[in-house]
Amino acid sequence: MRDWLNIIGSVNRPVLGEEIPILIFRAFRIYSGEYLKDLMGEKGAVVLFQNAGRELGKELGERLKDDDLNRYIDNVQTFVKDSKIGLLAVEEIDQKRAVLKLDECITCAGMPNIGARICHFETGFVAGVFEAFLGNKVKAVETKCNAMGEGTCEVTVDL
Repeated sequence: MRDWLNIIGSVNRPVLGEEIPILIFRAFRIYSGEYLKDLMGEKGAVVLFQNAGRELGKELGERLKDDDLNRYIDNVQTFVKDSKIGLLAVEEIDQKRAVLKLDECITCAGMPNIGARICHFETGFVAGVFEAFLGNKVKAVETKCNAMGEGTCEVTVDL
């Protein structure tokens, strides 16, 4: 895969700068997701977003790699916060599973209850981060979402 983080990190917007309103990010994200659902069905759209997030998580994980899991998770948390993706916190972690909470989620914090969990990209991202550390594939599921009225986003990872 190409070095997308370096490619997309090259920004030349001397007047407008690097930041955009969350409304615009969400519009791109939600409308893309709805279009993909129409094109590929709900399951296909979810798989596409999760796999894309997984690839980003793996690429980022390789860059933030540390032999110590706690330092590695700290590195990921710092990146997520500094990038304004949200506030990532470990709720639980052991040999079999990890539960991570994402407060102030860029995709859905503050949205009303729409009756669906929509943070598929973030779910894949968390999976990819763990895959980069462990060196093997994991299963991740979004177990809470602001868009379901659950007050936070949460990803459970089977390690």
